[in-house]
Amino acid sequence: MRIFLHIFLPLITPLILYSIWANIDAKRKGKGLPDWEEGQWFWVLVVGFVLTAGSLIYLTTLGEDTEREYQSPRFENGRIVPGHFKDK
Repeated sequence: MRIFLHIFLPLITPLILYSIWANIDAKRKGKGLPDWEEGQWFWVLVVGFVLTAGSLIYLTTLGEDTEREYQSPRFENGRIVPGHFKDK
């Protein structure tokens, strides 16, 4: 899920929004979708990569605390205790 939120979603969102806008604009003007050279596809991809880079930078600098220790799931007194991060 984290990969989807931090890599795939920021990369694909500008492409989806631009393709919807270009399709509506093309139908209004009676043309097809613009070619790679005519349209703004390059800049849409650049925006997607910038958003993905920003998301990954956020994840590594301001994301969850990486100093905490992870306690894996364990079997205790006949029941499974789920994994969690230990507070220091």
